[in-house]
Amino acid sequence: MLFALEREAAPFHRAARDLPHVSVHVTGVGRARARAAAEHLLHTSSPGLVVAAGFCGALVPDLRVGDVVTSPRIVTVDYLVGDPAEKRRLAAETGAAAVDMESAAVAEACAARGVPFLAVRAVSDAVDTALSPELVRLLSGGRVSVWRAVRALARRPALLGEFRRLARDTKVAARNLAAALIELCSRDAESSERSAGHSSRSAPRTPRRG
Repeated sequence: MLFALEREAAPFHRAARDLPHVSVHVTGVGRARARAAAEHLLHTSSPGLVVAAGFCGALVPDLRVGDVVTSPRIVTVDYLVGDPAEKRRLAAETGAAAVDMESAAVAEACAARGVPFLAVRAVSDAVDTALSPELVRLLSGGRVSVWRAVRALARRPALLGEFRRLARDTKVAARNLAAALIELCSRDAESSERSAGHSSRSAPRTPRRG
């Protein structure tokens, strides 16, 4: 499981402690970091499936905060999309339902190695939710500096409402994302067990010798 941010990964990481076949990695924000992390993972291990997980922005009105979206309904861009008009433009141009900043890079790394890939994202902002330019600048690097946030609030106190909404919505998104990923892991484990059982029954038996 590859996440861009620790706050995206945290609920799943706690819930997946008893899943030995799952590893969790935090890559950092953006294509370059995601691809580098994916390539390192593929070079040092042999995963049966790589999942790019985290938050996404909705591009269509039927998606709400906390809804889970999977590839291929996700488009990857190189910037944080905070303008509702830009979200609708992306939907019209690409046919995607949601937008993120990493999944395509991980998919490319997996395709080059022939490893199965899936993107699983939870909506953290609806299509009509606008992120102010100040908030976009603060969030673009992934980690928000406390001092930068304090200075921004001093200049623009209205940002406090945006911070509160962001904290609330990302909490919902992270919780629903964790639940979806746990379900995915459970299905994968059950499928592996069935395959192992079938292989065991199908394997030729060595005749006993007296």
